[in-house]
Amino acid sequence: MPDGPVSCTGCRGGALTRLPMVLTDGTEVVFVSCHSCERREWFQPAVHGWEQIPIDSVLRRSTKYR
Repeated sequence: MPDGPVSCTGCRGGALTRLPMVLTDGTEVVFVSCHSCERREWFQPAVHGWEQIPIDSVLRRSTKYR
């Protein structure tokens, strides 16, 4: 999986922490946290770069049902 977005969608800063992971349902995502403005976002690979996904979607896809 690629590294994720190269700049923050809020402040356009480039100092980001990127954590790639696979959710419980198999969706590949990247969690991005900006060092400058502290914005936190989730992204999934898209045809032309990265698509931001809402936290509700991440939580729903991460839930393990018994």
